[in-house]
This record gives sequence, C-alpha cells and structure tokens, in this order.
Amino acid sequence: MRGVTVGLLTFPIERSGVRPLSNLIGILSGLTRERIALVTGNAGRVFENDERVRFSGVDHAAGSNMVSRILHNVVTQARVTRLIARQNRTDTWIFFFGGEVLVLPMAAARLLGKKVVMALPGHTATMMAPSGDRLLLPARILTGVTCRLCDRIVLYSPALVGHWGLERYREKIAIAHEHLLDFGAFRVEVPLDERPVTVGYIGRLAEEKGVWNFVRALPRIAAGRPDVHVFIGGDGPLLPEIREFVRDSGLQERVTFAGWIPHEDLPRSLNGIRLLVLPSYTEGLPNIMIEAMACGTPVLATPVGAIPDFVRDGETGFILESNTPEGIAASALAVLDRPDLEFVADAAGEYVREEITCERATAQFAAVIDGLGR
Repeated sequence: MRGVTVGLLTFPIERSGVRPLSNLIGILSGLTRERIALVTGNAGRVFENDERVRFSGVDHAAGSNMVSRILHNVVTQARVTRLIARQNRTDTWIFFFGGEVLVLPMAAARLLGKKVVMALPGHTATMMAPSGDRLLLPARILTGVTCRLCDRIVLYSPALVGHWGLERYREKIAIAHEHLLDFGAFRVEVPLDERPVTVGYIGRLAEEKGVWNFVRALPRIAAGRPDVHVFIGGDGPLLPEIREFVRDSGLQERVTFAGWIPHEDLPRSLNGIRLLVLPSYTEGLPNIMIEAMACGTPVLATPVGAIPDFVRDGETGFILESNTPEGIAASALAVLDRPDLEFVADAAGEYVREEITCERATAQFAAVIDGLGR
C-alpha cells in the first residue's frame, strides 16, 4: 500500500466541497508514501499551500447558455488533462467531485497506464434531472463512458447502485466514504427540549435538493404551529425566488436566512434547530445529516442515497416519504408533536458516533486501492 503514489482530481469545486475533499486528502495521506498530487480549482484553491498535497489549479467559469457551458467544460477538461500528463510519478488517480463527466482526463490517465478510481459523492446527471437541464443527456453519456473507463467505482451505499442506474457495473463497485467528524465540536450543547420550535434547512438552495418544495410547505407548517420558526442556511440559484416567496407569504418575521454558514459555525446553528428537513431528490451521504445527528438534532429526510443507512424511521430519525409541499408540511408537523423526539435524537447521536470513524474510512479506502493490483 505504501508503495503506491496517489493523485486526487476533482472538477473545480464550490465551497461545500472543501470539507469532504479535505477529509479524503487526510485519509489518503495515511496510505501513500508521497504527498498526494491534487488537481482542483475554484474554492479548491484553499489547498494551494496544504503540506499534504502537490497542488495544481484549474478554475472553471460556468457559461451563461448551453453553447458556452459546453465550450467552457471542454476547455476545463483539456487543462486538467494537461496537468495529469505532467504527473509521471502518480500510479493511481482518484476522480472525486464531478469526476464522472471528466472523460478527457480519465482517458488520458488510462492511456498513460494509470489505475483509475471514480469515487462518487454525487451523481451529476441525477442532480441535473429535477431542473430539466438541457445538458442532462450529454451528462448521462459522459458518465457511461467514464464508468467503462475506470477500474473501480466507489459509492457510499449499495442502495446507490440502483438509484444512479449503475447495475451493469456491479463488478467494479466498492463501498467507502470519506466522512469524518470532530465529535468534540459537533455535540449536543442545547438540550432538545430547551431549543425554540425551529424547523431548519441547511444546504445548497438548488432544485435537486428539494428546497423549493420545503419553502412552499412553510405556509402550511406556520398555520399548523403558530409557535414555529424557520431557519434556512446556505446559498444557491434559488435564493432570490425563495426570498420573494417568503415575503409574498407574509412569513418574513418567522423565517431567518443565514446565508452560507462556515463549517466551524455549524454546531451552533444545529443546536438552535429542533428539526432538520432534508427533502432532496438525490443525495450521496449528506454531511449535514450526520452533523445534525451528532448535535442531537432530529432529521426528517427523503429515503435517497445512503440516507436510509443512517436514518431508521422512528429510531434514529424520520423518513420523508413524499417531498411534495403537502407531504413535507404533514410530516414536519407530525414529527414536532412526537413525545419521543429526544429519545430518537439520542439514538441517532450514538449511532453516528459508532459509524463515522477515521479507522473505518481509512480501512475502506485502503481496501479499494489494494484491490486494484498493479
């Protein structure tokens, strides 16, 4: 294992990708003999002076229309490919955020005789589907090509094989995750029964997250619980529409917009919430879910991705069977009225402390890399 040199590559990331990428760098650093070759950009430039990596930067600007989006993507892929070609010492490349659409870099890595692991924290095509993105079909085609090119596909849960349509690649699939948590920071600071009746959403304000349905559920939730307050943390393309809806619904005094929340401030935010709602259409293994569980905040979430591996309905959290506005409102109101809410929150905290360990994550990725052979 120590004889392997590893490269880690992502499509240029947003701020939300920094923490997972840092976790994976930490895990891989304990498995290799040299510093990791890291290729990323945009928010990923925070790693430029990180002593764990040999950094190469590529930034990406999203286009304003379909043609410019395609052209910008091709240019970014070409620049990433050039950087890969320069990394002669790297034996194995791990493609992380957005790696499933990076056909040119992956083809180059294979032509250079490198082993390729595609670790999927999300699935680009599935995330594009709820908004009807016009580039959905090209994304699906690119993903099919990279699934064939790579040596191994790493998922967070066996459930994702079916969710993401990867059944034909079962022989390539391994299960591992990079999730790590500082349980000294993410812990219960405010007992659940001492918190205000606040329903929260923290995450990207985008169509695939189901946040628009959550916001449209707020008038029903507010009518059902006159004492309820709403906390919305995060940013994204839907923010202007969400603010307008809240204003038009007369809920300004009951909804707090926190904007982007730095990671070190998340424990305080989570300790001010009585119920966190994750109404996503698609997920991998959401960090905010395990962070909430560690802080004693009950989670109401759709059964997508690896969520059911952690949220056992009525035991360690609550499954949201319908993420329609009506379904979200009915489920949120029912959960808030449960007498066993604190018991469920305690069980969730215990479960996540058992499951999320550095030792387990390291062993999983060691097995993935060892299984490649040379």
